[in-house]
Formats: sequence, C-alpha cells, structure tokens
Amino acid sequence: MRRNALLIFTFTVLLVLAAGCVQVSPVATPAPPTKTPKPTFTPTPDASPTPEVFPTATALPATATPEATETPEPTATPTELPVATLTALRNANVRSGPGTQYARLGTITAGETAEIIGRTRAGDWWQFEFDGDPAWISADLVSTSGPADAVEIAQNIPAPPPTARPQPRPTSPPAQPTAPPAPPPTAAPSFPFSYVQGSAIAGPQCGAVHFEGKAQYRNGSPQNGVCIYLGYYGPREIKYSGGGGKGDGNWGFSPCGNGACNGPFEIYVVACPSDMGGGGSKSLDPSGVPPAPVSDKFTATVTDKCVTGQWENITFRDNTK
Repeated sequence: MRRNALLIFTFTVLLVLAAGCVQVSPVATPAPPTKTPKPTFTPTPDASPTPEVFPTATALPATATPEATETPEPTATPTELPVATLTALRNANVRSGPGTQYARLGTITAGETAEIIGRTRAGDWWQFEFDGDPAWISADLVSTSGPADAVEIAQNIPAPPPTARPQPRPTSPPAQPTAPPAPPPTAAPSFPFSYVQGSAIAGPQCGAVHFEGKAQYRNGSPQNGVCIYLGYYGPREIKYSGGGGKGDGNWGFSPCGNGACNGPFEIYVVACPSDMGGGGSKSLDPSGVPPAPVSDKFTATVTDKCVTGQWENITFRDNTK
C-alpha cells in the first residue's frame, strides 16, 4: 500500500518537471468571422405553372332583374282635314250622272249620309260613292255639312245618254193644216209639286177605304222619297213614295180600316220631317196643325164606299226636276 502511494507521488513529480521544460506556444486569437453574403437566386421560369387555387364561391340564387320597359315615343297623329258630307232628306233616286236623264242606280234612304267627292260646276248635283261606284244625287234632295264649297268640280262626269235622232225632213212639206187658236197661257206652278188633274181613278170598295197613287219626276219617271200627307178631321199620317214595299214611286193609305170612314180627305205633298225614319210612315197628332203643302191638294168624300170607296193612280209630279 505504501509502495503504491510512493509510485504515484513520484510520477506526479516527474510530470511537473516535464511540464516546466515544454515550451508553451502562445494560443492564436481567432480572427473575427467573415460575413458571408446571402446567395442571390435567379428565378427559373416554370414551364408548367401551378395554377393558383382560390376558394370556390358558393353560387347565390340569381335575382331576376326586371327588364326596363321601353316607353314608346309618342307618334304624331296626323291632323284629319274635315270632309264634306251629304245627308238624304228623304228616300231619293241615285243616278249615274248629274241629271234625271241618266240611268237610275238605286235609292238612298232618308237620313243616310255619304262623303261628297265631286260636284257640278253649278253646284246643283253632288257626286258620292254608291255601292263602290261614283254616283250622283240632286242637291235639292240632301243637306250638306263640312266644307262643301271647297269640293272640286268632278272631272269624270259621264256623257249624257244619247237622245232620239231627229227624223229627216220630207223633200216636199205636207200641207199645213189650219192652226187652231192658241190655248191661253198656262200659269206657272205655285208649288214644287203638282197634282196631275184627272189622274185619280175612283171605284167601289165595300171593305177598307183606301187611296193609292204615284210620285213622279217631271219626265214621268217614278220618284222615291216624296212625302205624301193624308188628313181628315185634322192631321193624321205621312208616308213617302217607294216605302212600305209599294214599289218605285208608289204610296198608299188605308186610314180607317174596315170601319166607317167618310172624310172629307185631303192628300198632298209635304216637306219630309227630319224624324221620318226609314219605315216609310209617320203618324201625326190629330189635334195638331196640318203640315204646309208643297203641292196642289187632292180631296175626296166617301158617301157610300160600296159605290166609291177607293181611289187609285193619284199622281203628284215634280215641277223642278
């Protein structure tokens, strides 16, 4: 034990001595560290870029936006020029030209209106469309409204129908008979219409007393729309010619039915009332004032209707056309 301790002591001393003989080199102070620059990276383009991923938005329900209603621009309404029109005062004949010598095309009823499209230079006939064709009516049979004075003179007036050719004169005139005395001059008619004296034909009728007659133009052709008045014990009834299915120009009355009917009766032409209508007949108040005549009067009295109870062919003729 003591031997081991001595060995350890001796070894230690030797180490100390050895340490004193060794040259100790100074310890180098390390240099401060050099700052290394950060490396610079050059981005290399990627041939296949990774698309950016965005969060998927949840689609909200679309709200329908009302389309704006386009307000149409106001359209300028052309100003309509007034037109001239005619209105039939009574049932009247319509002709192919401005005169009674032209062919009759039909009848226009009382109160019917039409646009005027032409006139004669004298303004005594009006042109209008009738069943799609130009037609004419006398200005005396209608009333007008609108700018009738501005209506142009018609340019398509047809030629009047041909008249009968005059007979050639004989080479040797026959002997002239002795001329009878000249009749007294006929007085000018005082009314637009005249009762044709002697035209009425009387006869027996034990049933209903009746009167029938005609209305004519001056040339004797039938005329429709002439208002005929019959009265007894005061005003009674007005009818116009051509109405009630009587035929062109014809009229008729049965004032009493099958009862007693003595009269006296008065029959004459009157101006058609404005409310005559299209039925062809108008009853009047018996206590009223009779309408003014525009023709001579036909009068009759019934004593025994089985002897004389009917009159036919009572004719009134127009003195103006």
